[in-house]
Amino acid sequence: MKAKLLFLLILFLSFSTLFSDVINYDKVIRNLRGVKSYDKGEFENSEENFKNNAIKYPEDPRLHFNQANAQVKNGMLEEAEQNYKLALNNDQFKDRSKALQNLGNTKFLQKDYKNAIKNYRDALIEDPGNIDARYNYELAAKMLQRQQEQKQQQKQNKDDNDDKDEEKEKQEQQQQQQDKQDDEQKEKQQKQDEKKQDEQQKSQEQKLKEQKKEDAEKTLKALLQKEKEEMEKEKQKMNVDRTKTGKYW
Repeated sequence: MKAKLLFLLILFLSFSTLFSDVINYDKVIRNLRGVKSYDKGEFENSEENFKNNAIKYPEDPRLHFNQANAQVKNGMLEEAEQNYKLALNNDQFKDRSKALQNLGNTKFLQKDYKNAIKNYRDALIEDPGNIDARYNYELAAKMLQRQQEQKQQQKQNKDDNDDKDEEKEKQEQQQQQQDKQDDEQKEKQQKQDEKKQDEQQKSQEQKLKEQKKEDAEKTLKALLQKEKEEMEKEKQKMNVDRTKTGKYW
């Protein structure tokens, strides 16, 4: 928290350094309005004044620098970056270390610590006595290290999760294969049971058929035997009747 407060303080000091000594009445008035709005915290009005000035006098790098500072305050980091570069690309611009430092700040705010470090380094090359740039350079280096460690940890966590997912998927595939084998075994057993039941049913039907046939034959045999016995009785009766009458015809 302390480091963050210090960094914000340095940003404030850097961005509050505006150029007010602009030669040209029209430019001076509009530039002073921008500076006044900036100092009052009215950054939208400030940026608008600096923007109109920079559009009307694009050859003045100090106006682009002022506009970029106001844009940073408005959260317009990409636009601010372009204006800092416009100022730096102009050979007439002298305060290059300050612009490079502020350009580094825009990258820092975007968490692009690698390019922030590069800009702070360039600022120190321009002015080795730029204490703010040196502090911000060290802070950005620490933030970059922390960011890389977090990315490495996230990658490790992702790899671990991927390994877990792969192992889980492998286990699920094995379980699916086992379930498939179990289902095939159950289906095979079911077919065997059905075949066995079928065979048993056919055997029972065959036995029943044979039993019915046997019963029918027994019944027929019994009927024939009974009929034979009846005929035998009838014959004996007829013989008795002839004996009594003495007639044999």
